[in-house]
Amino acid sequence: MLRSVKLLGLRLAGTVGINGFFLESHWRQRRLLILCYHGLALEDEDKWRPEVFIPADLFRARMERLRDLDVAVLPFSEAIQRLYDGSLPKRAVAITFDDGGHDFYRLAYPVLREYSFPATVYLTTYYSVFNRPVFDLMVTYLLWKASGRTLDCPEFLARPVLLDERGRTAAELEIKAKVRGNGYNGPAKDRVLAALAAALSIDYERICAKRLLQLMTLSEVKEIVAGGIDVQLHTHRHRVPRMRHLFLKEIEENRKWIEAAQARTPVHFCYPCGFHSPEFLGFLESAAVESATTCALGLATKTDNRFLLPRLLDTSTLTTVEFEAWVSGMASLLPRRRHPPLPESILQDVAPTS
Repeated sequence: MLRSVKLLGLRLAGTVGINGFFLESHWRQRRLLILCYHGLALEDEDKWRPEVFIPADLFRARMERLRDLDVAVLPFSEAIQRLYDGSLPKRAVAITFDDGGHDFYRLAYPVLREYSFPATVYLTTYYSVFNRPVFDLMVTYLLWKASGRTLDCPEFLARPVLLDERGRTAAELEIKAKVRGNGYNGPAKDRVLAALAAALSIDYERICAKRLLQLMTLSEVKEIVAGGIDVQLHTHRHRVPRMRHLFLKEIEENRKWIEAAQARTPVHFCYPCGFHSPEFLGFLESAAVESATTCALGLATKTDNRFLLPRLLDTSTLTTVEFEAWVSGMASLLPRRRHPPLPESILQDVAPTS
């Protein structure tokens, strides 16, 4: 109900030109919109997780709208510097992508080059080096692909499970718990995925050949860097341990692999899944990190803590009217529902396996 009322208000505001007023205002000029994307669908990922993946044609439409609105799309580092020194141009926007999926290389990168828009990729590097599907995501995806079937697989499950919504969740938790309990490394996890797919009569190698739910290889990262894309920190294993030495180890390994792909040291960070805790701010400062972005919704201002910068997560469910209202800044003044708590599965105070 709240969203329907907001959409009606935003449409009326667009009709009478309020968006344009906000776009031109000094109030908006003191604010930076940091757009956040996670992935573009190579196949059907947007139907599986519309809150994370968007269709390629929708991403192109978003970039087209930014051009039509004559926004100033800035490189992220420049945008942050100008935010805090008070020199932002009108309609300032920065574009960021989390994780560094192969879909960025295949689908987003060519569109960004076409529009001459700079962008930053926050790259998590373990699955960039070990280039197979990301285990946690692929387990969930395979179970979704088999919705309605019964999974009878004693290797993973205590009993057969009907893969309805509740059954998929139960199967996912049981499989992941067994993998964690056995301390499987990357290759062992990949064998679990292959066995799970076989039990579900899904062609796993076809999925792998299409590079679904895989990250860019380091050679692909080097290619996008040569094309002007900025690559920054997102931890090595997509984890944020609460123990300081393990947290810093994630940053150190992540930085090492990124430096191998680009000739400059990454100094900006994005919290995996947006999860952050007060102690992390000190950890990041001691690691010579200059900024950190969250998944909190909002426009960034110079009064924001540099390690708690808000963004707009653009999703398949965000309408064009809402997108334009965020670009103008008007949407940031409207009431918003609180997001559900973020998952804590990425908090792992254990020495990581290879």
